[in-house]
Amino acid sequence: MPELITSASNKKIQLVRGLQTRSKVRQSEKAFVVEGVRLLEEAVNAQWPMNFVLYDETLSERGAALLAELVARGNVEIAEITPGLMAEISDTETPQGILAVLERQTLPLPLTLTFVVIADQIRDPGNLGTLLRTAEAAGADIAVLTPGTVDPYSPKVIRAGMGAHFHLPILEKSWEEVPSLIKDLSVFLAASSEGVPLWDANLGGPCALLIGGEAFGASPEAEKFATHKVTIPMRGRAESLNAAVAGGILIAEVLRQRVQNQKE
Repeated sequence: MPELITSASNKKIQLVRGLQTRSKVRQSEKAFVVEGVRLLEEAVNAQWPMNFVLYDETLSERGAALLAELVARGNVEIAEITPGLMAEISDTETPQGILAVLERQTLPLPLTLTFVVIADQIRDPGNLGTLLRTAEAAGADIAVLTPGTVDPYSPKVIRAGMGAHFHLPILEKSWEEVPSLIKDLSVFLAASSEGVPLWDANLGGPCALLIGGEAFGASPEAEKFATHKVTIPMRGRAESLNAAVAGGILIAEVLRQRVQNQKE
């Protein structure tokens, strides 16, 4: 039978608290938390290394089936906790009765990069998670996060990413490290004005999309690094779009042009 944890001072409970709330803990422990059946299924299917799993009696039938699979594998530590403790350590308003502590690792990089998404100073967790999810869905090779961007392993980013972390290599790099990583790519900076309309930009070849943050846009380093600027023409009164929406539109155009090139 799995261990039953009832004390808030238990080491596993304390670790989860730290991982949920502090980026420094996630970095020092080289770990992060995933909550809910859907995300844990993604992690299991991707064979992502797990430190331990915590569950409570409210677990759904689907969750119980997943738990039984993990028990049968026998290669991960599993413990039951009280629903009260689950509510205390969960980052969601309605916990699904299961969470796991996973190892923080970077997936292998492709030998050749043809499509890269660069997130520059994106501070909103939901925006970054959605951008990562969209990039993975469109087949981006990697995502690069520059200084000033929110921790990609924070709970809200993990939830918004909906499993993208298990399939898309995510690299946190300084601006000194970025050039050598994507030296053979055209770099298109998303700009609110003064850029080439997205349908006129040549996004079908090897390229990187550089998406700036919500509040101040791209950093000066990003401005210098970009080889092109691309703009989403708008007829309404909105001056700009948030990072996730703008990135999604541009990523979709990259995908459209590449599919069109393949047909030709």
